[in-house]
Amino acid sequence: MSEGDAVAPAPSARDTDPGSAGNITPVGVRQIGFGAPLAWLRRGWKDLWRHPGFSLFYGVAIAVTGAVILGVTASFPYLFAAAITGFLLVAPMLAAGLYELSRRYLAGEPASLVDSMLAWRRNPSGLVGFALMSILAGTAWQVASVVIVALFYKGSAMAPMAMMIEIVLDPRHYLLFFVYVCAGGFLASLVFAVSVVSMPMLVDRQCDLLTALATSINAVAENPLPLALWALILMLLTALGFATALLGLVLVMPWLGHASFHAYKDLVE
Repeated sequence: MSEGDAVAPAPSARDTDPGSAGNITPVGVRQIGFGAPLAWLRRGWKDLWRHPGFSLFYGVAIAVTGAVILGVTASFPYLFAAAITGFLLVAPMLAAGLYELSRRYLAGEPASLVDSMLAWRRNPSGLVGFALMSILAGTAWQVASVVIVALFYKGSAMAPMAMMIEIVLDPRHYLLFFVYVCAGGFLASLVFAVSVVSMPMLVDRQCDLLTALATSINAVAENPLPLALWALILMLLTALGFATALLGLVLVMPWLGHASFHAYKDLVE
């Protein structure tokens, strides 16, 4: 799909009721090249600087949200690491306004910060359902993290950072590290598969949540290698944002949010 393809296809008859649970047939997906994620980054970067104030507003909001989450869990070593990864599980939900900005740019529609903040009105039942699913996934990971640490941790460190360093360096905790990484990786992979195109799709189209989730899974199944690269890019750039005491997220998250919308437009017919 070229950058000139500005107008999204009109919704079909089965998409007219976003709250209907009876239509779960996924929309068709395209096969893409391995280097497609790099094109998404280029388009996302271009969108970021169309109206930088709008995009960076969301970057600040996401960074502040992350800081609050980490601040609340800073005194709870069992929850601190899970809070970091749990934040990543709900990040797509926070980017709805960025998807709406990119949608308007592609469609040639006027865009404003207020318009982007009202993105939820385009498909309220689907987007609220996705938000609840994201919160549930984040909560499930918090619970699983506590259980894993409680079962396998053999040390006595109480500060979150000290515990994380000890788990990585102390041979006694290699099993804990392995179990934690495998469990977190499995959940992250599952969330990525169901959300990589579903959230921008819900902003762009009047479809129900189950249709969007099924379409997202099909997109991953049709393009495992390109989307594995995309997942790696998301992880590395987000890690860079955290490594800069969350300041990098102010730029990274809007960039990735805009790029994710272009990923959806290339992947979904």
